[in-house]
Amino acid sequence: MSHIAILLPKDDLVLQARELAKGHYSIAEIRQIETENAVEEARTSIQNGAGILICRGLQALRIRENLNVPVVSVKLTAQGIGLLLCKAKRLTVEPRPRVALVAVCDMLCDTSCCSMLFGVDLQIFAYRTEEEYEEMNRKALASKPDVIIGGDLTMDMARQAGCASLFLDFSDDSFNDAIQNAETALMANEMNQRANAQIDALLNNTTNGYIQVNRTGRVTKSNDIMLEALECSRDALVGRPLQEVIPGLEKDVIDNVLAGGNSYSTFLHIRYQAMVAILAPIRLEDGQVDGAILSCHKVHRSIQLDPRAEDGELLQGNLTQRTFDNVHHRSAAMAKAVDQARLFSQSNAPILLAGPQGLEVSLLAQCIHNNSTNRTGPFVQLNCASLEPEDQMTALFGTGYKNKDGEVDLGVLGMAENGTLLLQEVDKLSHTVQSNIYQAVRYHRVIQSNLERPVHVNTRIIVTSEGDLYALACEGAFRMDLYYLLAGLRIDLPPLKKRPEDLEDMLQATFQRLCENLRRYHVITNGGMELLKSLDWPGNIIQINAFLERLVLTARHRSIDETAIRSLYDEMFPPLAREAGQPAAPRQSREGQRILEALERNDGNRAVTAQELGISTTTLWRKIKKLGIEI
Repeated sequence: MSHIAILLPKDDLVLQARELAKGHYSIAEIRQIETENAVEEARTSIQNGAGILICRGLQALRIRENLNVPVVSVKLTAQGIGLLLCKAKRLTVEPRPRVALVAVCDMLCDTSCCSMLFGVDLQIFAYRTEEEYEEMNRKALASKPDVIIGGDLTMDMARQAGCASLFLDFSDDSFNDAIQNAETALMANEMNQRANAQIDALLNNTTNGYIQVNRTGRVTKSNDIMLEALECSRDALVGRPLQEVIPGLEKDVIDNVLAGGNSYSTFLHIRYQAMVAILAPIRLEDGQVDGAILSCHKVHRSIQLDPRAEDGELLQGNLTQRTFDNVHHRSAAMAKAVDQARLFSQSNAPILLAGPQGLEVSLLAQCIHNNSTNRTGPFVQLNCASLEPEDQMTALFGTGYKNKDGEVDLGVLGMAENGTLLLQEVDKLSHTVQSNIYQAVRYHRVIQSNLERPVHVNTRIIVTSEGDLYALACEGAFRMDLYYLLAGLRIDLPPLKKRPEDLEDMLQATFQRLCENLRRYHVITNGGMELLKSLDWPGNIIQINAFLERLVLTARHRSIDETAIRSLYDEMFPPLAREAGQPAAPRQSREGQRILEALERNDGNRAVTAQELGISTTTLWRKIKKLGIEI
């Protein structure tokens, strides 16, 4: 059992403490120490079993700064200050002497009425750090006191200055208060140790991983299961910020929990092990949060990725190493989308990414895949808008024939088996293909005319659409049953104009990267940056990158202002074109020509033409109207 040690700078203080400590059996050590050796002496007491130290003044300050041990300071009481002031008055003939008291802040009590009660002019010079100690003594002597009260350094400086001095000793009640506080702290410490031992026994006999953090979010404790999962020693873990220990757990989330927010749950990977993580605040009886506990529960046995995987595999899209840490989201709108994506990745259901199409859509899909239970499988992406209608079925579902190895060609759906398939611009698919996707998503099977029987597939589907799928479904341009199947886990990606913080960061980072890559070291003026932030960027990252690259290449001056930016923006994206909307894509023109040729071959018969094109009559009518085809 730990005990209390009293360490003091003077022998007479030691004798006084020994007399007052009689009957207090928790006090096992009382001795005199030199201030310059205070830390080493305290360390020796701790090694001998001291759990609480009673010290005073500068010694207590040094020990607190260098050792992680509870220190109870011997404090001045009103009675003690009164006795000191009476002694000080006897050292001078002044009827109302000026008295300077130099002491550590935590030694002092309320001195507001001392001057009036004891007939002195008392001035306090308090210091908080050792560096301030000598400075406060100089200030005290500079105030021209009749008597100065303080420690050893104060006494030495007073003698050199020819000023009367008095050593700062304590009354019995100061020691009694310190002993009582130390015994209370020792009892609380022992109770805390027993509670911690019980918690350790509980946490180390469970299959879940646990980490405890303090109020600042730094790790204070971890059970063996978590250390094993992190492949980390306890010494290397304790003291580190939680967001550095657990990738994917963001600082904003941790701060919110520690500020009194609700528990937070998410899905993440720790050393390729899929886990459900719950961060819960530790609430005291008064409602204050005293830290948090992170519990991690294994949910799926993952196969570790080979760290030596060839770059070629990554380039082919079979593997992806993107995580949510790669998604910049300082804005609240994008942070919400990322948080939803992290939660939805726990499910195997399809996900709809709605909003502006661009690099962030593919990035977010990769993050979802890499945070899911099938992350060890392939990640395959296909842009549906790049396919001719007659090629869509084959590209997605294959031919159904077996190759020389006996493997059935199931298209990109088969390529993504046990992984994730990202279908971009899914609204461009024909009704026939939509029907087959419905079957594949809901029943996990592929039906092909060349297959002897339906083939089971286990592929997670993520789709994107910049258009409103629900509006298209209501118009008959998109299957309503497929919409309901896809829209359950919907993530709305906000456009850049609704994410000013992200837009500014994106502009700054892209401009800096291009300047470095192109070795053209320009700067954008404040007015220029404000203009860039106010412009419309419907093409998102791709448009920003193209514009800034040309801006860097064509800039004639080192400083680029708003005039140069506005001129280039209007040149690259003319106002009339922006008002009229983007021009028709080349694929639409080819599609219109193809429909016209099919109608001519079939003498204008829409039913036969629709059958030839593999679409419904309704879809054919909609396309004729949309493309302005005259029959």
